[in-house]
Amino acid sequence: MKRSVIVGMICMFVVAGMSNLYAQQNRGERGQRSDQCRKEMRCNLSDAQKEQMKEVRVKYAKQSLDIKNELNELRAKQKTLVSAEKPNKSQVYANIDKMTALKKELHLQKLDMRMEMRSFLTEEQLLRADARPNHRKGMKQGRGGNDGMTQGRMHGKHAHGQMQGRKGMGAQKGMHAGKGNMLDLSDDQQAKMKELRLAHMKDTKSLRDEAEELRLKQRNLMTDENPDKKVLIANVKRLADIQNALAKKRYEHQMEVREILDEDQLVIFMSRAGKGKGFHRGHNRW
Repeated sequence: MKRSVIVGMICMFVVAGMSNLYAQQNRGERGQRSDQCRKEMRCNLSDAQKEQMKEVRVKYAKQSLDIKNELNELRAKQKTLVSAEKPNKSQVYANIDKMTALKKELHLQKLDMRMEMRSFLTEEQLLRADARPNHRKGMKQGRGGNDGMTQGRMHGKHAHGQMQGRKGMGAQKGMHAGKGNMLDLSDDQQAKMKELRLAHMKDTKSLRDEAEELRLKQRNLMTDENPDKKVLIANVKRLADIQNALAKKRYEHQMEVREILDEDQLVIFMSRAGKGKGFHRGHNRW
């Protein structure tokens, strides 16, 4: 009876997770299209420029399609590898390396696409394209780290409150992902979980801070009159190295967490961990 209840819960999580994934993808695609439309209107593109932009987008969409498909396959494989009863560390690491290489290639392609698009714009259009509403910039950066929090505070209490609220909600999700109806941790397990989580956050702090600095540097470089492509490429490669290291540290952290769980808790934990819920879900962000 207990086993059937657990299986039922896992099915519920999978269905809910897939629904949420599709909803997020649709929102993301709509958001990207909306941002692109706003930029085009703000830049006052000519019909010829709009056609050039469309051709570039189509070219890179075709170029990246196979890479994205392969990356999705590797992500599915990763879930299978880490949810095994006895995960093979070398296979997990090798799969992470493959995913990192593909992500790096996608970001280099995206960089080429942006550089090519910018080459179509006049000086005035470039200034318009690089202009961002201050409150949105602060909110966006505020999700990433200390620089973002500082930027958010510069734009008033409202933005700061939103950032603090989001940060608090994210931390709360991480701290309580295994409590209540999920893992039903004992007091001793909760204490060990907290200890592991804090150790993991300390261990990855320098990498996360460096990644956030590189993201900010990348955004600033792209708004230069003559962006240094060599530096931009170097930033992408360094970010790839950092995300690779974070992914491996996250796997090690999950293995440590697994050690303190009983058999039934482990089944539920792996059904959640495969989706990245509650356990430092921001570490693979570019």
